[in-house]
Amino acid sequence: MSKTHDFSLQPSESIIFQAAAKIYASYIVAGHVTDDNQAKKMKEAITASISLARQVESIVGSDAQISGLARQHLSNTVAEEASMPHVRPNPMLSSKP
Repeated sequence: MSKTHDFSLQPSESIIFQAAAKIYASYIVAGHVTDDNQAKKMKEAITASISLARQVESIVGSDAQISGLARQHLSNTVAEEASMPHVRPNPMLSSKP
């Protein structure tokens, strides 16, 4: 009988998890993951995703810190991106509440 696990991640943890999973998947596709280094590569992916999140936070700041002009520019950028046929809109950047 297989064991099931329930997780209750905070929103920021969920985003870091998603980034780490994508980074880890790229390691697998590139052939960098073996049975011997699987745990090490997983930790590297998590560390990389946390580092990326910290960089984004330090450069972009929170929504509350973004000025009205910068927020309008971001909204325009999201709207422009959504209108491009070759780019799928990112729901995380949606300007709608």
